Amino acid sequence: MNDKVEKSWGYYAVLQHLNSTVKVKELVCNPHSKLSMQRHFKRKELWFFAEGEGYINTLNNKQEIIELGKYKPFDTVIIDYEQWHQLENRSNIPVKIIEIQYGHDCIEEDIQRKL
Repeated sequence: MNDKVEKSWGYYAVLQHLNSTVKVKELVCNPHSKLSMQRHFKRKELWFFAEGEGYINTLNNKQEIIELGKYKPFDTVIIDYEQWHQLENRSNIPVKIIEIQYGHDCIEEDIQRKL
């Protein structure tokens, strides 16, 4: 496993795919980059901040972006089913997150992006 998938914001690598209901990934968000605003219908995610500092944004009921907070090493966050979320790195060093996906089906296709 562990193949890197390069993205415009950094990369992710699957560390372990235990079964269809649990997957562990490493996410690395480059300095001054951010992931797309997204949500998932079949899984939750637990984010463990391993290195760097990042911000998590979400959408309110008016579809406006609001900041959930700034997170530093050893902080954890649970992203619930259907919760809009976006990781943002405003610093000069990469942010590394260990992501544990769990739910009905942990597949990459379970994603809706806000355009």
